[in-house]
Amino acid sequence: MLTVQSASPDPALLPYIRTYVQREAHLGARELVEPVVARLGVMLEFEFAGSYEVRNYGSDSIEDPNAISVIGPQGWRRSRLIIRGDIESLVVMFQPFGFHALFGIPTALLSNAGTEGHALLGRDVSRLHEQLGNLISLSQRARALDSYFLRQLSGLSSIDPVQKALHLLTMPETGLKVAGVAKQMGVGLRQLERRSLEYAGMSPKTLARIARFSHALRLRTERSLNWTQIAHAAQYHDHMHMIRDFREFAGEAPTSALQEIEPAHLIHFAMEPSSKGR
Repeated sequence: MLTVQSASPDPALLPYIRTYVQREAHLGARELVEPVVARLGVMLEFEFAGSYEVRNYGSDSIEDPNAISVIGPQGWRRSRLIIRGDIESLVVMFQPFGFHALFGIPTALLSNAGTEGHALLGRDVSRLHEQLGNLISLSQRARALDSYFLRQLSGLSSIDPVQKALHLLTMPETGLKVAGVAKQMGVGLRQLERRSLEYAGMSPKTLARIARFSHALRLRTERSLNWTQIAHAAQYHDHMHMIRDFREFAGEAPTSALQEIEPAHLIHFAMEPSSKGR
């Protein structure tokens, strides 16, 4: 069984971090499969016990996770996690632009891939991994994470109009299009494209499409709506446009995709609306 707990970060960190998620499994000979579908935002994952396999769709390649992994935003259903044995991990789920804001690392360098954490973030994150491993409860670990990330806040500049424009694209309920957002915020399309790659790791159009896909998933899990109603509520042009996005981002039609996603999967924690500005 895969058990999951989550904790909110310090309020000062909410513009940058969605949540902390701790997962444990004691599966014996059983095996769980978790699809990795399209999502916004970077994840920072700490492994404390066991490990899982990352198998890529369309190939025989297998990736082994690192003790500390920085996992970029995903633009399609690239891989699946094979979970077996005893597992203990802690995941920091960042807001769509939060990782770049805190660390200044262009998100485009991380997209659709996993990067070894020590190589990217240095000794401090390795010390944090050791500290977290010596703690037991999620509340204790959350406080340690808060202390680490609050130190990153010092010296951060205020958000610029481009980032505000990109944030509007993560809100499907507004019905705003890329050109309309750029005009409303007074920024050029080329500038918006360039900064979107830097901040979010993808183009503005893809950013908006994945935000809408995540919104549709959340509506289906939280409300008693049929898919036609969800397509309308999520601002899809029609039902077929939603099906197209689900096939691209989840690898399946909507109903089949939802059947593969379980409450313990990390994508559930990436469905929540992002906090303002980050």
